[in-house]
Order: sequence, then C-alpha cells, then structure tokens
Amino acid sequence: MSRRFSIRVGVIALAAAMLAACGSDDSGGSGGGPGADAGEPQVGGEATIIQNAEPRSLDPAFISNNIAVNTLVGNALYGQLIVVAPGSGDLGEVEYGLAESLETTDGGTTWTLTLRDGLTFSDGTPLDAAAVQFNWERLKDPALAPATAAYSNLVSSMTADGQTLNFTLVRPVAVFWYSIARLPLNWIASPEALQAGQQAFDQNPIGAGPFTLESWQRQGEMVLVRNDSYWDDPRPYLDRLTLVANPDGIQRLSTVTSGGADGATSSAQDIRVQAEDQGLSVTEDESGDLISLTLNTRVAPFDDVRARQAFAQAIDLEAVDAAAFAGEADVPTTVFPSSEDLNGDAELLGYDPEAAQELFDELADEGKPVEFTLTAVSTTENRRTNEAILAQLQQYENISVELEVLDQTAWNTTRGQQTYQVIAGGLSVDPLSLYQTYFSTSRSNASGISDPELDAALVAMTTATDAAARTQAYQDFAATYAELVPSISYSDLDAAFLSNDRLQGATFYSHGAMRADTFWVSE
Repeated sequence: MSRRFSIRVGVIALAAAMLAACGSDDSGGSGGGPGADAGEPQVGGEATIIQNAEPRSLDPAFISNNIAVNTLVGNALYGQLIVVAPGSGDLGEVEYGLAESLETTDGGTTWTLTLRDGLTFSDGTPLDAAAVQFNWERLKDPALAPATAAYSNLVSSMTADGQTLNFTLVRPVAVFWYSIARLPLNWIASPEALQAGQQAFDQNPIGAGPFTLESWQRQGEMVLVRNDSYWDDPRPYLDRLTLVANPDGIQRLSTVTSGGADGATSSAQDIRVQAEDQGLSVTEDESGDLISLTLNTRVAPFDDVRARQAFAQAIDLEAVDAAAFAGEADVPTTVFPSSEDLNGDAELLGYDPEAAQELFDELADEGKPVEFTLTAVSTTENRRTNEAILAQLQQYENISVELEVLDQTAWNTTRGQQTYQVIAGGLSVDPLSLYQTYFSTSRSNASGISDPELDAALVAMTTATDAAARTQAYQDFAATYAELVPSISYSDLDAAFLSNDRLQGATFYSHGAMRADTFWVSE
C-alpha cells in the first residue's frame, strides 16, 4: 500500500493570468440589476474600472485579450479589427470594426482582409494593410509573443496593397476569423511607434482605438482619454477612462460597492454571486470555456489511460466546487456544456470512488503505482482547487500525490518545458484552439495526447465550412476525448464584469474580451 501526501509551496505571487491561449465561444452577455434599462448611451463623463492585473507593457504582443489579464487596455488603445456577434451561427458571426471585410474562397487557406478607408492612428498617420502585416509578423516570434506564436505562425505569407491584406495559412482553417477576434492579432499598433522600442512605446503608445494614453503610473492609475479621430463616432462615449489594478477579487468588489470605482473585472464565481447580492450589475461572458487539469500523457503515471480514468473518477467535482468556489461554479458533465448539440452521446466520467480504487489497485499490482505532483499557479482559486483535490485523494489507497504552488513565472516555465504531470489548463469551443491543444504533433499540445481518431476530428473541425459538418466533428472529438481523458474539466471559466448603477454598456465580444468603446455613464 502506498499513500503519501504533501504540499510543496514555491514563491506565492499576488496575481496570475488565466491561460492566454485558451480559446472560447463568443459571448456578448449583458448585465441585469441597477441601470439595466438606463436608456440610450450618453456621450461624455468619465469612469474608473479595476482590472485583475497591470500590463507589463502596452505593446499588443504582451497583452492578452482576456478579462483575467488586460483586455480593456488592448481594446481601449487599439480597438478591434473584427468582433464576434453572439447568438448567430454555431460559433457566432463576424462583425467588423477597423476591418471592412474578411473573406476566403477556398475553405480557409487563402484570405483577404480589407480595412476601412481613411483609417488613421491616433498620431494622424495612416493605418493601412502594411501596418497589419507588420504587427502580425511580430507576433510570429515565439520569443516576443509565446502565447500566440502558434496561432500567428499559421500565417505563411502576406501581401499588403493599400487597405487590402492577402494572406495564406499553412493549412485551411475555415473559422480563422474566430481566432483573430480573441487574440492580439485583433490589435494593430503603429509600426513606427513600435520600432522606437518598448520604453518609448510604453510612454506613447500609438494605436487607432477609442482612447489614447494620457498618463500611466506603474502600480497606480492608467488614465485614458477620448480619441477624437476614432472611426466609429460617436463612440467612445466616455471622455476619460481610468484603469487601476488589484489582484484581489474581494477588494475589487468592495471598492465598487463602496463607490471607489464604477466597475471591476472578475473571474471567480463566488465574487460574481456576492456582487449580485450586493446590488451590483453583473455582465457575464457565457463563453463556454472550461477550467481543467491537464494530465501529461507523455510520462508516468498518466501515460496509462487507466490512471487518467481513475483520477477522473476519484474526484467529487461538486465537493471541489463547494471548497473552491462556494458551490457557485457550473460543474461540467459533458465536454461542451455550453452547447449540448456538440457532445452527441458523449459524457465525461463521473465520480465513482469504487471504480477509481479498483483501477488504483490494478495499476499497483502491475508495478505501476499512481504517483504524481499537482502543479498549481498561485492564484487563490487555483490553489484552493488543488488543495480540495488533494484532500479528496487522501481517501484512496495506492496513490501518492504532492502539491507544488508556483508563482506565474515559474509556472510558465514549467508549462513551457512540459515537465509537469498535472497542471492547470482549459478547454474551449474554438476549433483552432482545440486543434492547437490536442492535435498529436502540435507544439501547444499540453497533454501530449496522440490518437488518430482525435486528430481526424480536430482536422475536420477546423476545415468544415458548414455548421452541420463542424457539429459532427465536435461530436466525434467529444466521444474520443471522454474515453481518453487527456484533461479533467472541473468548472466553467466565469469571466464577468461588475458595475454600479452609473456605469453602463459593458460588452463582451469573444473569449473574455471586452470592448472599451461601448461604456457610458448615466449621471
């Protein structure tokens, strides 16, 4: 019999970002509560919003378009090439911002992106297709943008001509627009300003978004003012937008409740519920993203599918939810809980302690004891989750587990080097994100899973040009995934925006991505 449990804790950071490369379904949720029927947007006024973390730089390559990181910074300074309209089509449909159109005639290998005429950066210089090409080329460098390089490198060639960018992908991706919307590919900065270097750019970032930078005090306020040359008049509605950062969700909530700020980002279910109880308006991004544990199938013990199945059946996810999220998370029972049509008949393995113990015993009898380390990042939610899982596993025989908690830098290194056995991950509805995460030869395949049926479903998912074929590919993926258990999903990724009755217009347009030009205040 083998039973060993310990907690090995590394440096604890104040904040950590959600997975930047995790994709999502689109969502443009709207909040209820105070001000839900406030009427037409009003022009003028100012607002203060608290976000989870401060950006390390204002360069688009270093900003994630995700509410858990700096989506408001990127969308304020650079606007959007495109957005995804929720509720139309199986993945939503493209709506246009700086771009006027995005088209493919061969199923997603060659594309034409056309920009609006007359676009200018905030310094008055033209924004043309050459500027888009420059920005996208930069994002292909894994040293510059490691989280998105796998996606940017799908673009094999580009040709700019005036406001038109023709580009070719290394393989067909019929819904490449979906990835543009949720990644820094959506943000175009002035090439001339970027070439001046990071320090100069951070002092004077030049984009074509709804706001420009007035001042930025590190670990303090970032003050953004209205860009009068923004293409979509009368947006932005606000004259001034002040962003501050606080990694503590409870403190963000308290500040909004007390009137110290007008709104705050949130990525914790229990905070969202408290906000509603305190009378705040909550705008949810019902994206369909899931938070999961990625099991490294390259190494023992999870190179054996029975160990993965035993782990999945050993955990009572409802109890994990109670311990980590005050029982407010939506615990998934299918691969794609946000869209049941995508699952077919597939269901995830559920809590079955007797079956789990039988598999643990079977593996031990064969000389394959289940021994592994849970690697957590130092966010409150992630550590609480892993500690709850560890406590449950103490009830079983023939299993040995350690928990290590790392700061964001160490966690990123561990994940990048693939030296973990179990680490935080995510599962998305975005076909390209699923391909990058689970295709056998993908450099972003965190679990290392390799299965021909899974690969075939992923190829079909990304190349399908109609909803019916794509749905069938999802169902094929779900069936194989549920059997192979490359990861264990335990909660929805509950991105939300909390606001008082003064601040209106919070709008999600993709995986945790928020527009900045739609905010307005009712005085």
